[in-house]
Amino acid sequence: MWLLAFCWSGGLHLRAALDPPAGRAFAGNFHWIDDFYHYLSYAQQAEGGQFLFRNKLAQHGPARLVNVEWWLVGTASRWLGGRPLLTYALLGAAATLALLAAADRWLSRLAVPQSHRTAALALLAFGGGLGGILFELAGLDLSRCVDLSVGAFPFLAIVGNPHFVAGTALLLWSLWFFSEHPAPWGPLLGIVTGSVLALVRPYEIGLLVAMRVAATLALEPRVLWRRSLLPLLGLAPVMAYDTWVFFGTGAFATFRQGGTFPGRLESTAALGPALVLALAEWRRPTFGDEHRRARLQLWAWAATGLVLLATRPGGFSLQLVVGLGVPLLLLAAAALSELDRKAVVLAALCLGTSAVVETRILLAEDPNWFVPAERLAAARALRGLCRPGDRLLAPPDISLFAIGLSSCDAYVAHPATLDFAEHLARTRSFYTEMTPADRTAFLASEGLTQLVLPGWAGPAPVAWLGPGSAFRSERVIGAQQPQLSIYSGSSDAHGPR
Repeated sequence: MWLLAFCWSGGLHLRAALDPPAGRAFAGNFHWIDDFYHYLSYAQQAEGGQFLFRNKLAQHGPARLVNVEWWLVGTASRWLGGRPLLTYALLGAAATLALLAAADRWLSRLAVPQSHRTAALALLAFGGGLGGILFELAGLDLSRCVDLSVGAFPFLAIVGNPHFVAGTALLLWSLWFFSEHPAPWGPLLGIVTGSVLALVRPYEIGLLVAMRVAATLALEPRVLWRRSLLPLLGLAPVMAYDTWVFFGTGAFATFRQGGTFPGRLESTAALGPALVLALAEWRRPTFGDEHRRARLQLWAWAATGLVLLATRPGGFSLQLVVGLGVPLLLLAAAALSELDRKAVVLAALCLGTSAVVETRILLAEDPNWFVPAERLAAARALRGLCRPGDRLLAPPDISLFAIGLSSCDAYVAHPATLDFAEHLARTRSFYTEMTPADRTAFLASEGLTQLVLPGWAGPAPVAWLGPGSAFRSERVIGAQQPQLSIYSGSSDAHGPR
């Protein structure tokens, strides 16, 4: 099943990279491009040898963040000769394997027979809800089709966001070690994997603790609470660190941003089929205490996410809905295992309609991930020009690519930045309204050392900045006709190239 998922996702990425539309280039990932390049901005720092990361979206922010995933991506990219997009794809493949391996453990604990296990893993990897059908037949907007726009189900994350897959896999393994693996190694491994989870996707560490507490209160005899809950204290140091980093300073405030919760009706259409099948699992006989405990653990996860979708307490909590389909699909597979194996296969085919629709969407020439080739080329050129401490002024899409692929910081890049609207307005004013003197003063006041201009403005951009500017040409993008030009105002500019 891992090979199938890997080939399916990898084939989509490979086709996009090798056969983009004319004049376009593949951005390197499907969906959540803004966030993906924000992730890469940390991996780029690791590629340069850093372990503590700073937020490139926060000017002069301190280097305080430890993220195991991004450090691994950056370090491996350095070993591979500077290929962060390839490295992230490889990490996604490894995370998918870890997710399916953990799911197989849980299926065994839920007493799913070996004869049904392959079909059950197919249901987990490719299952979804009714979003694909509503998108195709009812014309529902993509943003309202939860299983095509929110990472609740594994397939969308597998093809569109390795970061989500890594977080869900670590959460599933952490829950396994804390609840299912015997002491003393179970709690110790739970603390290790839980700590790594907190240093990959910190949103889920609170969810892990909440699930364990809820399941313990519902299941464990009073005499066993120490065995179940005390090991969670081993997560206190990493949770305190996360709290300090993300709430003790504004430098990482972008991580506190959320999104708009989907409507309740759309959420029901996406999660309803899996939820109905999961509820049928309660009708199965209990195969001992291990089965009962596993069932409650997964329901604690599912119930937490469903309550969040019902109450919608704030945009930030939408992050906790990522992976919500995993416990529902595991329980659904367990319920179907009481029937003939064909029933599980049929469920995987029926709930896999969204995966088919998503594949069709990803095969289209969508401008969200097929971006203008010259704009991505400008960011790649900056990879060889930028040095740590350099700050770029460019349109936000070029700046976003640049923070992920080069050492540059950017004046305006990610929409989640608190001052994004103000910086975007000033950037537009720079390109459309300011006088040369105002532009020069603006660059100096903001500490901007790299500049992208449309077309070709000469060895020195006199028409843009006046005759006294220190900015000099570094790159011209466009083989036959100049489309963009890059200028450096740093003291070590090397002149035209």
